[in-house]
Amino acid sequence: MKTTVRMTSAMRESLRNAAKAYGGKGKSRWVREALEALNADDPCLTTVGHGESAFVPECSDQVILGPGDSDLLEQMVARIRKQDPLAEGVQSQILRAAIRGRLQRST
Repeated sequence: MKTTVRMTSAMRESLRNAAKAYGGKGKSRWVREALEALNADDPCLTTVGHGESAFVPECSDQVILGPGDSDLLEQMVARIRKQDPLAEGVQSQILRAAIRGRLQRST
């Protein structure tokens, strides 16, 4: 599954720099690992949506998720929807939270 994530320019630059160590398809692998880490470290997804009210997207970036990763993302979306059925942009919020969390842990 190919998906687009809206983010700030600084986040996109940090993501691309962090993923360089993985080579050609590194960004998707890096994001997949970030998603898995978010699921393991924050099973209630409390960090998803944090800071979204002040979030101003400046750009976007595409990532490719494999079938297992897409399933995990859908399960995470379902968990958020149980908490807030009217939430919008949940998939992107989850991906941003995963990216933000992994970037913060790597610094």
